[in-house]
Amino acid sequence: MKKETFYCLVLSESQARFLATSKYGIDRMKALMSLVELASTENRTYEKKGFSANLNVGQLVMSEVELSRLWKCDRKTVSKVLDTMNKLGIVSTTQNNRTSIHTLLCISAWYINGQMIVNPYYVPMKDRFQEGNSAPVNVPVNADGNAGDTAEEPAPSGKKSADVQDGNIPNQQRLVTPHSMSQQPSHQGQTIANKQWNWPT
Repeated sequence: MKKETFYCLVLSESQARFLATSKYGIDRMKALMSLVELASTENRTYEKKGFSANLNVGQLVMSEVELSRLWKCDRKTVSKVLDTMNKLGIVSTTQNNRTSIHTLLCISAWYINGQMIVNPYYVPMKDRFQEGNSAPVNVPVNADGNAGDTAEEPAPSGKKSADVQDGNIPNQQRLVTPHSMSQQPSHQGQTIANKQWNWPT
């Protein structure tokens, strides 16, 4: 018998309020849950019609056209919802000329069949609003569409990426403020099967 999956979601008041309301006929919480359910729970390579991307735990590939079909709304509405989710730090979305890669920031882990799968991109509460830190979170996509190499190496603590320092923000990337992803967990993609653990805060 298949065991129930548990999602460890941590939402701020502003995030929860946004997700709890509906506008333009779209259920925002349902939209988020579709991303959570489709996100990869293992490091893998995504391939489709000549396009490939290295996905880490907590990431998924889906274009706005595909999301409009899934959420049963127009593409303009999808774009607005994603923009707000990015601004609130719920997800981080990067785009190229083929599709979009979405990285979940508000889910700390999945608990599936007795194993805890930790999301390396989760932003802990203590890091979400650091005094004096308003640097945007940037999870870029490589020129070939791969998110793996660059996404695994966020800027060091207290430093902005070179693009941000130069004042040039890439047009194909949505930026999340004011969170910091400066401390990347060392257990990326790791499952924790012990019965006792300290839940991420």
